[in-house]
Amino acid sequence: MRKPQVLLATVFACALLAPGVSAPIAGAATSVVSLDSTQKIHPLLQYGAQTDPTKVVRVIVQATSHLAILASRLSGGSLHGAGEGFVVIPAVVMTLPQGSIAALAKDPIVRYISPDGPVQVIPGISGGLLGGVLGLLKPAQPSASSETTESLNSTKLTTTYPFDTGAQSAWAGTPSTTGAGVAVAVLDSGVDASHADLAADLLSVNVNQAAQQGTTDGYGHGTHVAGIIGGHDPAGQYIGIAPEATIVSVKISDDLGLAYESDVLRGLDWVELHRATYNLRAINLSVSTSVPQSYATSAIDAAVEHLWSQGVTVVASAGNLGAAQDAVWYAPGNDPLVITVGCLDENQTITPTDDSLCPISSRGVTEDGFAKPNLVAPGRKIVSSLSAGANGQPAVLATAFPDRITADGRHIRLSGTSMAAPMVTGAIALLLQNYPNLTPDQIKQLLVGSARAYPGQTDHAGTLNITAALAAAKKPPAPGLVMPLPVGASAPPKGAITLLWDGSRWSDTTWDGSRWSSAYWDSAHWGVAEWDGSRWSSAYWDGSRWSAAEWDGSRWSNATWDSGTSLD
Repeated sequence: MRKPQVLLATVFACALLAPGVSAPIAGAATSVVSLDSTQKIHPLLQYGAQTDPTKVVRVIVQATSHLAILASRLSGGSLHGAGEGFVVIPAVVMTLPQGSIAALAKDPIVRYISPDGPVQVIPGISGGLLGGVLGLLKPAQPSASSETTESLNSTKLTTTYPFDTGAQSAWAGTPSTTGAGVAVAVLDSGVDASHADLAADLLSVNVNQAAQQGTTDGYGHGTHVAGIIGGHDPAGQYIGIAPEATIVSVKISDDLGLAYESDVLRGLDWVELHRATYNLRAINLSVSTSVPQSYATSAIDAAVEHLWSQGVTVVASAGNLGAAQDAVWYAPGNDPLVITVGCLDENQTITPTDDSLCPISSRGVTEDGFAKPNLVAPGRKIVSSLSAGANGQPAVLATAFPDRITADGRHIRLSGTSMAAPMVTGAIALLLQNYPNLTPDQIKQLLVGSARAYPGQTDHAGTLNITAALAAAKKPPAPGLVMPLPVGASAPPKGAITLLWDGSRWSDTTWDGSRWSSAYWDSAHWGVAEWDGSRWSSAYWDGSRWSAAEWDGSRWSNATWDSGTSLD
């Protein structure tokens, strides 16, 4: 069976198709379906157009330029929402029948059409997810620098990851490096602004109209991620990697963790519009799309590449699909520019000799031939800030995992690459405090180049080493765009650009080969049985398939995971 795509959250989560985005009808594999990689249409939409042409779907239409002209020329469909378009890339969201997509794609101003696929963590939710910025920025509170410094120098820490990553050494250095003066954006489920760990240095905005609780984190994922980056427990027991960094929370999901690619684009759009105002230097994306797509055509990848070119370093979680063939085929972690982070199990000790790769950590080669992840960081049994929930109800994650809540009731233990990515985002804040002129490419080279090996390492992705990265930054690499090479490929011609804007690719890859066959997109992988039926139903994800007996018992037992411990 095809493994589920785990998105904003930890190992229990799943994804659904966007409202109206339908997979092929069951049994449609008997039809003759022809897919053409030269068309400007995602293969899933090509398949749907031939098997269910009248089905109305929601899509993202990317343009070559002149977004206003595109909007005026669109026919055969209606703009989704009040003519919503994006600034970070030229694109609009539409709803239209699958059968009319081919005609729209022939317009020369259209660059590519892809599904507005789901980016969510809880099944069974649907409805429109539209609108502009709804939340107002919460003014930052005065930073208690002296109190922070005192607690950082104490021995009260109960977590090991600040020691394993080298963050604690940075705090203790001269001068103390804590991320002060650096702002990073967390695109997630929101942040609990009342949490004592985060209230001092937090700005909050909501870009998801379906979220009824404003910027509050009713789900709990975003607060946990933010705490790993910049949390500062007043008692000094739980401290993030960069405890004096400013967190800008951009809520892209609703209160149950549900979002779509258009919501992620809206969040990235907000960053593009406000990055100068708040001096945003990095983005944490502990999210993943649910439909595989080449970085050369993905709207999400195009948006993060644009921000990267504007000086914003992008960090993405690798995903929790282990070594599955498609494990690293999902944006934004599949983009060759971004820093993609896998999960290290540091075994809750400060010695590196017992470290190992989390079995669930996605790794491999993207559909365009790039090796991912770029490095790994602690991601197993990570204790961080717990949201108080919303509307008088506890956070969803608190209800799901009551046994993982700490004695103080304000922290929770979670695992996955969602927890590993913010370790690296925090490290970037530390680098930028001391070396504010570093570019995203320099930062990536410093972090990847200084990563240390760990026991049993099987690929190039070493583990985060903040101490070595800070030391290397004293003599940083030359600035300038450094594009990685696909596995086994040669360098492109001098001056070639491989971003979305010119549509070029490095070479023929897996994405252009077998995965463009109809067999991949038929009912065996993307049909009713997989997406709209048992594979993605509430009974499958909320019942026995994800029950304590399945995930906390034999399926994730010592024997299954690492012959010594379970994931959580």
